[in-house]
Amino acid sequence: MRIVTLAALLLGGMCGCTVAPIPKAKVADAASAPSTSPTPLATPAGSVKAAPFPEAVRAFAEERLTGAMALFDSRDGKLSCSDATRCERGYVPASTFKIANTIIALETGVVTDAESPLPWDGKDYSEWNPLWNQDHTLRSAMQVSCLPCFRSIARQVGEARMQAWVTRLDYGNKDSSGKVDFFWLDGGLRISPFQQIDFLRRLDGGKLPIQEHTLDVVRDVLTLDVGPDHVLRGKTGFSGPPEQPIEVGWFVGFVELGERRVFFATVIDGHGPGVEVIPIRQRITERVLRELGDLP
Repeated sequence: MRIVTLAALLLGGMCGCTVAPIPKAKVADAASAPSTSPTPLATPAGSVKAAPFPEAVRAFAEERLTGAMALFDSRDGKLSCSDATRCERGYVPASTFKIANTIIALETGVVTDAESPLPWDGKDYSEWNPLWNQDHTLRSAMQVSCLPCFRSIARQVGEARMQAWVTRLDYGNKDSSGKVDFFWLDGGLRISPFQQIDFLRRLDGGKLPIQEHTLDVVRDVLTLDVGPDHVLRGKTGFSGPPEQPIEVGWFVGFVELGERRVFFATVIDGHGPGVEVIPIRQRITERVLRELGDLP
């Protein structure tokens, strides 16, 4: 199987909302950023016993899926998980790493805002996604999960700065070994659903060692849906053969309900015959959130 097969599946199917451009701000390199990290939020897996999550267990069974969904509600500080083993297991992050990649690109000056241009390299990606055959901005590249765009960003960041920032962000197992422009798909990087939620909590809570401008831009480009009383932000991801022995599908993010936040991380690592992971990872997550009343 050629890599084309994987790249075709990486399309996240994200619909972004148009948000007014954010003013440019000075960006920092990892070496010049403040050396003292803010106090991190406690990692859920190490400090909180997860509650049962029957709604997610039932949804996975009905959709003939294996995997897990973790959820953290800031209203009551409750962490829920549908499968304790899988919620603590590290998986390849796939395109969910685009969240961290965007942070690193902004902090190192590779891009400056959501409208930063990401020129098309002239290669034909029609077999993968014809929407990649055009110039993009950071926002539109996130919306169509443009793999070549983010590979180009990673090459400009470079191996040394990438590893420094993966460590600085305390992202997953902090292992960026492999090709700098593909390690989140076939390298050593792993992250668990609990770690995804912890990372998103630190991001949204201003607990990452990044500038406020960076946080504003990342929140902007992760926007999927805006309603009268909610904002949904998130990112999908997928990896599979030949890079990984099994298919792994992700949907991670959070729902803003005024001051309240509901963080979620869904990972799918198996499915019944005829079940397609790509369309179902976001759908099953939103189904559970609506059943809980956390998404309109």
